Amino acid sequence: MKPRGAWLSLPAKLAILAALTQLVIALILLWIVEVTHDQPFVVRFLAFCLVLSPAVLVVYFLGRFIVRITTGALIKAYRGVAAGDFSTRLPPFTAGSDFADVRNAFTTMATALEQTLDALREADLDRRRLFADLAHELATPTTTLLGIAHALRSPDTNVSRMLDHLETETGRLERLIADVREIAHLEDPALPMNHEPCDLGDIVARVVDRIRIASPSVDVRFTPSSTPATLDPLRVDQVVTNLLDNAARYAPAGIVSIALTTTADDHHIRIEDSGSGVPDDVLPQLGRRMLRLDPSRSRSSGGHGLGLSIVCVIVERHGGDVTFGRASLGGLSVDVRLPIAPPAHSLRDSGQ
Repeated sequence: MKPRGAWLSLPAKLAILAALTQLVIALILLWIVEVTHDQPFVVRFLAFCLVLSPAVLVVYFLGRFIVRITTGALIKAYRGVAAGDFSTRLPPFTAGSDFADVRNAFTTMATALEQTLDALREADLDRRRLFADLAHELATPTTTLLGIAHALRSPDTNVSRMLDHLETETGRLERLIADVREIAHLEDPALPMNHEPCDLGDIVARVVDRIRIASPSVDVRFTPSSTPATLDPLRVDQVVTNLLDNAARYAPAGIVSIALTTTADDHHIRIEDSGSGVPDDVLPQLGRRMLRLDPSRSRSSGGHGLGLSIVCVIVERHGGDVTFGRASLGGLSVDVRLPIAPPAHSLRDSGQ
């Protein structure tokens, strides 16, 4: 059912009003002609002016009233949106066909503003969470460094042991700073992904060789295959390295498998491990900055929760996505989807 007043457009209403006004004036003029037919011309002219003047004034003030009512209602609606009430809609009289575009544009604007504000609030929440998590990550190594400094003042301190701790904590701080810098670098919209023809299978094989050397106790399973692709080889190497390093860290004496497949539209890199996995309710949070599922385990292995965030950012810049789930080996599975056709903006950025 249309809102009250929406059955006729505003021009139609004004036309009906003008027609009724003219009809009344015509009737009055006919009456004046009948009454003053034997009067002098001046008298008849003044009578006509006397009749037309109120009609002109009525049309003027009525038109001004309609404009004020219309613009006032529109201004009120816009002020409502400006005050944060994104459920505000234009008044019922704008439901007519003559206001259809204005009404649709207003509704689209209010919806877009609401979505933008929600995104800004979420971004602000992420920023505050990131600062809090960074403060937490910096607190422990800083405290440890202070403890080492105090211990080194004691003549009974094992200096070699303290220097080992000093090297470990300094390395942890260095990795944290490097990853935070990398996240900031990758999220710069002006940073191009340097897409170029390469062999995705060769990239994965080289990363697997490095992981096997770095973690000899882990059974890394991968069957090499040639997979031509167009992507940023250095960034994809970084993705696979982070994921395999993460899998090896949480399956230190277990199995890590990696499979590379290609569909009509995408390349898929699937990594599974035989580690302890993560709870189902935590899976949707993976990839969030500074997420640490087990603080004690992360600290002992040197992790601080930014590796998966870097993976997600790089894959998103390639136009793909990352999906986390339960692995058939019992641990975590990660499916990286990379489109065969790179995003158009990436090709422009890289000059192709």
